[in-house]
Amino acid sequence: MKKIIFLAILSTLSVQGCKTQAPATSSAPATAAPAAVAKQEVKPIVMDPMKIMTDANIGNCTACHSIPSEPSITAGDIGPPFYDMKNRFPDIAKLKASIADQKVIKPETIMPPFGRNKILTPEQIDVVANQIYKY
Repeated sequence: MKKIIFLAILSTLSVQGCKTQAPATSSAPATAAPAAVAKQEVKPIVMDPMKIMTDANIGNCTACHSIPSEPSITAGDIGPPFYDMKNRFPDIAKLKASIADQKVIKPETIMPPFGRNKILTPEQIDVVANQIYKY
């Protein structure tokens, strides 16, 4: 039985051919990247607060929150609207912390932790908080 399995494997290898490659002999240093590896494009970080707040691929704040001062923006009504923010958050640092990880403040929230999950960078959170703070 072992002989039959061995012959079956051997015949499969001979039919398919050996797919291993001989080691390359070149004068290139061992640390050089293979030619087949393409350069990875680095996307610029979006810093426009309205783009971050409305784009479904970035922050997407308006999926849950409305901006009463911006009636042209279609928005959700799951989270509280962005109005009177200076009175609701007298300390802008608390607003930034809320955006970064609302679960620390209110564990039962459904708001994603934008900072902890690296959805937004700390700089993007600052930009968004400063924009929201105007409302």
